[in-house]
Amino acid sequence: MPELNVKGTTIHFLERNGSRNLRVLFIHGGGGNAFAWEKVMAGLDGFHTCAVDLPGHGGSKGEGRRSIPEYTEFIKDFCDARAWEDVVLGGHSLGGGIVLDFAVRYPERLKAAVLIGTGARLRVLPAALNLLKKMAEGEIPARFEPWAFSEKAAPGVLAEGEKEWGKTSPKVRYYDMSACDQFDIMGEVGKIKSPTLIVCGREDRLTPIKYSEFLKSRIPGSKLEIIEGAAHMPMLENPGALSSVLREFLKTLSPSPLPE
Repeated sequence: MPELNVKGTTIHFLERNGSRNLRVLFIHGGGGNAFAWEKVMAGLDGFHTCAVDLPGHGGSKGEGRRSIPEYTEFIKDFCDARAWEDVVLGGHSLGGGIVLDFAVRYPERLKAAVLIGTGARLRVLPAALNLLKKMAEGEIPARFEPWAFSEKAAPGVLAEGEKEWGKTSPKVRYYDMSACDQFDIMGEVGKIKSPTLIVCGREDRLTPIKYSEFLKSRIPGSKLEIIEGAAHMPMLENPGALSSVLREFLKTLSPSPLPE
């Protein structure tokens, strides 16, 4: 498992090398980890792709952050540690919020943005947030809820989602959702000038298509793609379709491979 020391904290990540002169860094959603991107990365052969476990998630050490801007600073530190100056950032849900925040604060470091199942504001239902808080405090046992998945999701996909969900502590999951609930960048997304791809699952109930349509209407030149047969977790429910739309977008950024 590749690891990197980022300001004294051991951080785990996945990586697939590619010949194109392009680096793509994927950021998972709240309570998630890098393995959510494994199948998508496999469908992007030829591109240099990386997916990071945020601090306190998956195999990374340290503590989860309490706000999206704090996670943004971590992503900047991770890129600094790898000497990456011009990177494509792809983020899902909370990760998408991080990408949006990064795009506004550090536009000179961003080659392009990929926003998957996310929004400029990420309010969480009070009842859901309260449930997560009770789990975090040990008031009730932690339990997996399939809110993020399509009602038609295959049992194997749900099992995979539950397995990865269990790799992050209830406390970190609660703090992630609280960070989402505080996030609101609606008045600033119009500042984003980087090439931007917006993706949403057709059946997404947590960040419905209208969230993506808002981003499309505010970010100049952005492109919106809808993934069929998926809800909030297209990386697990339809990774082939997601890889396909990502590949076409990335090819517009790096049309030819590097010479040998």
